[in-house]
Amino acid sequence: MLTHSYRYVLPHRQVLTNLNLIADQLKGFDIIALQETDSGSFRTYQIHQAQYIAYRTGMPYYHTQITRDVGRIASISLALLCSQPCEKLIRHRLPASRHGRGLMEAVFRINHRPVAVLVTHLSLRKTNRMRQIRFLVQRLKRYPSAILMGDLNCEPGSTEFSYLLEHTMLQNVADRPCTFPSWQPQRRLDHILATGDLAVEHLHTMPFVCSDHLPVFADIRPRH
Repeated sequence: MLTHSYRYVLPHRQVLTNLNLIADQLKGFDIIALQETDSGSFRTYQIHQAQYIAYRTGMPYYHTQITRDVGRIASISLALLCSQPCEKLIRHRLPASRHGRGLMEAVFRINHRPVAVLVTHLSLRKTNRMRQIRFLVQRLKRYPSAILMGDLNCEPGSTEFSYLLEHTMLQNVADRPCTFPSWQPQRRLDHILATGDLAVEHLHTMPFVCSDHLPVFADIRPRH
C-alpha cells in the first residue's frame, strides 16, 4: 500500500496490463459488479475502465454510476457488467455520505420473472453505514426476488449486517470467505446475498493481484 499508493492518483505504465489481467479473470460470468472503477480521468489515461473490461470480457452491456468526481484527477464509479439487458436501472446517492457512496439498482428478467440486482459500496463509518443499510432495506423490500453485491464494509455478525438480514428476505450464507486485505485476507467485507427463492452456491474468492480486496464469485440459481 505504501510503495504503490501513487497508482491511486497518478497514471502509470501498468494501467492497461492490470485491466487486461482483471478482464481475463472475469470472463465467463453473467453479471459482474465492480467498485471504485474510474470512468475516465488523468490517472487512467482517460480510459473508462468498466467500458474497457466489458469489451475485453465480451460483455455486451455495462452501466456505471459516478460516485465521486475529483475533477480531471479521478472519476470514481460503481459498475455493473451484464450478459443481457436490464429492464430498469435506477441510480441512487446513498445518505450520510460526503465522500460519494452510491447504489445501482437494476431489474432483469430471468426465467420469465423479474430479479433485482443491487450493487453498492458502503461507507467506512458505522453511523453512515447504518443509515445506508436502512436505505438498502427500503429498496430491497420492493422486490420479492433480489441479489445484493458489493463492498459493505462490515462483516457477518455486525450490527448493520444483522439489521440487513432481519429486515429483508436476504439469506445468510455459511462459511463466507475473507476478502480483505487481498495479500492476507482476514476480514469478510465483500458480499453476495440473495433472497430465499434464489440459491447461492459455490461462494468463493479468486486469487487477485490488482486490488486490495479479493473478488467474490458464486453460482446463483432459482430454487424452484
